[in-house]
Amino acid sequence: MSDTPPPLKLALISRRYPPLIGGAERVLGYLAEALAREGDDVSVLTSAVGEAAGLPAREAVDHPRSKGGGRLTIHRLETSRLRFVGTWLYMRNLRRWLEANPVDLAYVSMLKHDAHVAVDVGRRRGFPVVLRPEGAGETGDLAWQARGNFGARIARRCKQADAFVAISKAVRGELVAAGYDEARIHDLPNGVPIPARPWQRRGSWQEAPHALFVGRLAPEKGLDSLIRAWPSVRETFPAARLTLAGEGPERPGLERLARELGQQAAIALPGATDDVEAALRGADLFVLPSTEEGMSIALMEAMAVGLPVVASAIPGNRRLIADFKHGRLAPPRDPDALARTIVEQWSTFDRAFHMSRAARGRVEQQFSIRAVARTHRQLFQELIARKRSG
Repeated sequence: MSDTPPPLKLALISRRYPPLIGGAERVLGYLAEALAREGDDVSVLTSAVGEAAGLPAREAVDHPRSKGGGRLTIHRLETSRLRFVGTWLYMRNLRRWLEANPVDLAYVSMLKHDAHVAVDVGRRRGFPVVLRPEGAGETGDLAWQARGNFGARIARRCKQADAFVAISKAVRGELVAAGYDEARIHDLPNGVPIPARPWQRRGSWQEAPHALFVGRLAPEKGLDSLIRAWPSVRETFPAARLTLAGEGPERPGLERLARELGQQAAIALPGATDDVEAALRGADLFVLPSTEEGMSIALMEAMAVGLPVVASAIPGNRRLIADFKHGRLAPPRDPDALARTIVEQWSTFDRAFHMSRAARGRVEQQFSIRAVARTHRQLFQELIARKRSG
């Protein structure tokens, strides 16, 4: 008799999904692929908007494993670029899909409109629903519920879900403070793939050292401090280059600031990248100057590759980085301190390289997507069994 757990029929729901890239989208994509490799039948339900609008409405990928095999199917549901019309169309089509296709459990990214639909259908059709806030603070899910259109109504429905995943202490604290049942909150971290081959330093890196940020160009990322730090960095490393890979509302202001400081030739804003690992391998340092973070996927990806890092000393980053052990921490909103820390990493590169290997080991041991997927799967099985037993 096989002891292999039976495959699950899972719906993973996110309004945005690759190629619409952000930290929340990447982590859900990693989790979907890892669950499929465990043998489950995973359906990702997302919207067909923006870059995804030209993609097939249904994409299926087999993920064989040693015994049996799973499947990942991406369903891109019809929506619209018009704000309210698009939300209504997406919710309608999400509801129709969940009502027409049997699933064992639904897992929803963000406590917004998708969560409202999934909890409602799950209660009527008898499958458990797990909700996952993607952040805390002013840009987090609970803040959106407090001020967004229909936020209070959506919050009331979300509180009826079977379980909630907290990726950080800050997210857990906000859930409890907002009245979510603490007994249904489960602390499960983000996870990332661990590349088989670690990052290697470039032989000529000192001629033009390259620092990289990957993520959304948003106010909470503190990128204005990083740009203001760059003239000081170039006093020691005149050919130093900085790439800010991503899209977001701050892009015009960041480009303007780089011009005002005379750094436009040294700072590139190429837009989002669909190959984060390749971008990391082409850099000599990863920098994350955020003022708010839950548990940064971009930082974990840099650590998993083994690239030296500098991050702001905020709670979310301190959860991953111990200063001088896994990388360097700098005070947030302090361009001078940030510049000094970047220069120190490049000036003592052997030490930085040693810390990068410790960081890779930490992520491999505690935050590999394979281990995180198995922990999620255990929770899913418990919730499904509980729901079926009444």
